[in-house]
Amino acid sequence: MPKAKISPSGKQIPDHKVLGQKLELFLISPLSPGMIFWLSRGVVLFNLIIDDLRKTLNRWGYLEIKTPTLFNTALFRQSGHIQNFKDKMFFAGSSRELSAKNKLLKQGILNWTVKPMNCPEAMLVFNSKMRSYRDLPLRLAEFGQIHRFEQAGEVNGLLRARQFTQDDAHIFVTEEQIEKEVEGLIDLTLETYKKYGFKKYHLELSTRPKKSIGADEEWQNAERALSSALKNKKLKYKENPGDGAFYGPKIDFHIEDAHKRAWQLSTIQLDFAMPEKLEVNYIDSTGKKKHPVIIHRAILGSVERFIGILLEHTAGALPVWLAPVQARIIPIADRHLEYARLVSKKLEAEGVRLEIDSRNESTSKKIQGLEREKIPFGLVVGDREKKSKKIAVRSREKGDLGLKSLTEFLKMLH
Repeated sequence: MPKAKISPSGKQIPDHKVLGQKLELFLISPLSPGMIFWLSRGVVLFNLIIDDLRKTLNRWGYLEIKTPTLFNTALFRQSGHIQNFKDKMFFAGSSRELSAKNKLLKQGILNWTVKPMNCPEAMLVFNSKMRSYRDLPLRLAEFGQIHRFEQAGEVNGLLRARQFTQDDAHIFVTEEQIEKEVEGLIDLTLETYKKYGFKKYHLELSTRPKKSIGADEEWQNAERALSSALKNKKLKYKENPGDGAFYGPKIDFHIEDAHKRAWQLSTIQLDFAMPEKLEVNYIDSTGKKKHPVIIHRAILGSVERFIGILLEHTAGALPVWLAPVQARIIPIADRHLEYARLVSKKLEAEGVRLEIDSRNESTSKKIQGLEREKIPFGLVVGDREKKSKKIAVRSREKGDLGLKSLTEFLKMLH
């Protein structure tokens, strides 16, 4: 059993790894350390999160892309990741490469790498055709699966995995577009937090470090744009002088969970370096080639990590819209199974995710299972319910709600 976690207030925090097994969401195997086996309920949860964000991004004008997992090492050498990130990367090669005399192999590198991030790939998509200033801002989103070699002692279930899905976007803008675009990103981020019940957060603005690339004017304009965007949104923030990346300033969002722990989730990062390294250009209004500014942004960050945070934040009692099983029908006796199936058919037609508990157990034991698995609603059906064509509704939060029609129950889900 994992060691108990204690919150800053001294209370025990439910461990997401325990909840994952208890709620039948995922499992972890020593045969694939640091990587997650998603069970059917976990897949439902994972997809609900991504599908909801996908709809939101569509509304905000994003184009979704999907890039390969395996790349020629040359791409990450050109981007600088081989030089600075090699120890965190997984490399791959064919049996022929492994048996041949290979100069790269002596350096601990093979000809192929499993991508550790989604950034260079988005640049390749941008460069697939010549872009005009009229195409900007161009927002490319990807739910990309990436791999990083975390040390065994660092791996921690969903919170620190070796394989995870990043909700990345790379937004290509002119310098003049930075401020307005960042304002939109702030709105998008806070809208997402509200949906998941994270009400407390703080923001940090990190500025130019001593070692950096780019002209002074570029940095000054970029930092002014980020600061103005925050002020225009009337948001307080902490400034971290010199803590920006060498290639651009950034805004970090830190949320506070139900246990008063702070988690850094979202990042809005400006980048002057990658457009130059990967020769990313557009044609400006004068007909000349120019590098765009790139905004890297992630809202959830690692989707796996976000689910781990959410499980501990809610102690497994996920909101109804996210619950893999929203309701469980509990027939009192075998003779009520037929009516239970009829109810199930009607509710499933309305999009409700549910199941029938047909085990040969007492109603009280079935209700205990309902509570143990944090299922939002129990729908008990017996002679009375069958005769009245209704269901007896039991809520996870409010307990027994009495007889309800199916229409009345459906309203409770929204």
